Amino acid sequence: MRRTLHWALIPVLILVFALGLVACGDDDDDGDGGAAAGDFAPVTAPPDDAKKGGTLTVVSAGDVDFLDPGAAYYQYTYMIMGGQQRALLFWPPDEIDEPQPDLAEAQPTISEDGKTITFKIRDGISYSPPVDREIRAADFKYAIERGLLPGVANPYIASYLGDLVGYAAAEQAVEQNPTVAPNISGITTPDDRTLVLKLTQPTTSVAIQALSLPLGAPVPEEYAKEFDAESPSTYAEHVVATGPYMIENDAEGNVTGYNPGREIILIRNPNWDPSTDDRPAYVDRIEVTAGFTDVNSATRRILTGDSQVQGDIIPEPQGLKLAATEHPDQLALNDSGGNRYISLNTQIPPFNDINVRKAVVAGFDREALRLARGGELVGPIATHFIPPNVPGFEEAGGEDGPGFDFISNTQGDPQLAAEYFRKAGFESGRYEGPPILMIGENAGVDRRVSEVVRDELAKLGFDVDARLVSSDTAYTRFCQVPKSEYNVCATTGWLKDFIDPYTILEPTFNGENIIPTNNVNYPQLDVPAINRAMAEAALVFDPEERAQAWGEIDKQVTAEAPGVPYIWDDQPNVRSANVNGVLNLFNSQWDVAYSSLKNP
Repeated sequence: MRRTLHWALIPVLILVFALGLVACGDDDDDGDGGAAAGDFAPVTAPPDDAKKGGTLTVVSAGDVDFLDPGAAYYQYTYMIMGGQQRALLFWPPDEIDEPQPDLAEAQPTISEDGKTITFKIRDGISYSPPVDREIRAADFKYAIERGLLPGVANPYIASYLGDLVGYAAAEQAVEQNPTVAPNISGITTPDDRTLVLKLTQPTTSVAIQALSLPLGAPVPEEYAKEFDAESPSTYAEHVVATGPYMIENDAEGNVTGYNPGREIILIRNPNWDPSTDDRPAYVDRIEVTAGFTDVNSATRRILTGDSQVQGDIIPEPQGLKLAATEHPDQLALNDSGGNRYISLNTQIPPFNDINVRKAVVAGFDREALRLARGGELVGPIATHFIPPNVPGFEEAGGEDGPGFDFISNTQGDPQLAAEYFRKAGFESGRYEGPPILMIGENAGVDRRVSEVVRDELAKLGFDVDARLVSSDTAYTRFCQVPKSEYNVCATTGWLKDFIDPYTILEPTFNGENIIPTNNVNYPQLDVPAINRAMAEAALVFDPEERAQAWGEIDKQVTAEAPGVPYIWDDQPNVRSANVNGVLNLFNSQWDVAYSSLKNP
């Protein structure tokens, strides 16, 4: 999933903050030794005495990407959407290996040839007002098909469901008529409680797990199709829910509880039946408040206040140190299963030259980038793209990496960078071309990282037009839109969609996935040999062979230098003392449907 947590400053200040985290307590001379990620293990279940009631406030800097489940792909959006939209499968807080049945009665059945998936749909699940009817199998068919509409533009449908029978014909149909969701012939509904998906290749494992993502949530066609006829679709302004919460709306279904960039109000869904759902949904109301661009103040507000959790903000080093030293019980660190990297646009000059890209990777001080995020406490420095604990990590070189010279020095190697610049035709050993456009973020750790990226590029000779904007603007207007012709996206990163290396590499580096909007192949890498290798590796099912195949692809991607990987992170999350915060390991954020207030 697309990560937006996301993330020059005076380097000495960064160093002081980071060292304070590695050896918490030095400032007070209390000699309590170093803090480690294991000291802040997340809680993944509510307490036995959890109480119902109250209002939980989610403190955020920016906005969700989309309220439409067909388009949503932000890590933060998944947090906000987790209590509203139920999909065929879901991820309980402590589950990371396999999604569990939600709107499906049980795990699906798979045909002997591995090409047909059959789901049985639960009885008794109704939509929130104003739809007020039970879900049907046809609603899931429509939800998937509308993902092909340009007004919805689901960013991962091609990667995970592109092997559906009739998918190519549906793409052609939507080109002819972009206002009507196309029929995908491989999706059928023999009755209201049966959903069948037929694939051209035995890629059922990936397809099944993809239906735990928001695209796997039902959408009522008779209600949504008029909104989907517009581009972009306006379904988000009228969205209905199946979970315990819904966005506040009026009698006609117009969303009233959403003020873009400022607030989202979630109230109880009156049609939700708790006997059909594992989510306890303790709090009565969830208020998402955005605009907290001063992340240190926001972090302190959460730690010292009541009934608050963080949303899309990541504590800066100063705030992280405050949490680790003064409020350790309110801090949770989780191995996110994700990476962070700086994307270099491989399709336009100057980064269409691989030697310029290698020069940048070689010259970057990746330790400075990690220090900007908080130092060693927030994770090891990345040397390739598959993160630890995901198959293929060790096969790609583990923490040491694949051994390429241009990524071997974590502090940067100016001499090697100069050699690569000379290979690209810059005799001075520095970049001497036109200015470049860098898109960065304007709040918190993301701003710190963006400023470090700008300064590192300047050291290498680049004249940088650095545009620091809100996180949602950075992606929905620039980094996910190829025609914006950015050169650098400073704060990109990626979380696993599930525990499979396919989800780390295929959506983000397969050239077949480059699309006009909602594009998540940020470097726009399009190497035919890599694309073919991914298509072949997708069909490998033996776990060891699959890990080896994707590890080799990781090496191939890293060799292309499409960006500067700099961290595999342990994501920090903070909460107020009166919040029983439950962390969802799949999403590495607070699970609002399981968290509660101690004294509501």
